[in-house]
Amino acid sequence: MVVGLLLASGGARADPTTPLIDCGPEDNFLHKACLPLKRVAEDGKWDIFLTGYGWHINGYDGRRDELNSRSWGGGFGKHWVDAKGNEDILFAFLFLDSHRDPEPLLGYSKQWYTPPVADFSLGGGYLVGVTARNDVAHYVPFPLALPVGSIRYKKASIMGTFIPRLGSANDGNLLFVWGRYEF
Repeated sequence: MVVGLLLASGGARADPTTPLIDCGPEDNFLHKACLPLKRVAEDGKWDIFLTGYGWHINGYDGRRDELNSRSWGGGFGKHWVDAKGNEDILFAFLFLDSHRDPEPLLGYSKQWYTPPVADFSLGGGYLVGVTARNDVAHYVPFPLALPVGSIRYKKASIMGTFIPRLGSANDGNLLFVWGRYEF
């Protein structure tokens, strides 16, 4: 869905007066959740993402050297900025996971930013999305919701999320970091 929204929003529509996304009637409980997706898809600006680092923090019992910390990959997305400078972001990534297998990540992120100081600002928020891993049910997609933090300088950002240990689903905590450039 996210990739479809991103791709569809980049092309010309047969009838530009027809909205790309119809959020339905205002009394529909999904209407409010749909509005940010609609704004990003229809009015957002493009981004490019480069992934690069996954720090395996603890819980890996001496196997840390075997795990891939170079999460090379990338993706694209769109963002929409509100009047306060906060952002709604749609994105699609593909990167190498801890076992050097490809992992897709598709989703939405909300970021609230501090006012810029010397063109720098700090952001915090969340991402919700869908991913799939070879070591988790051989690429059966599953949802996720994670915190996101960022440091932004003009149009470039370093962003990251903390992926906590989840019982037997993973061995330990992970900090995943990527870069973003806003066009």
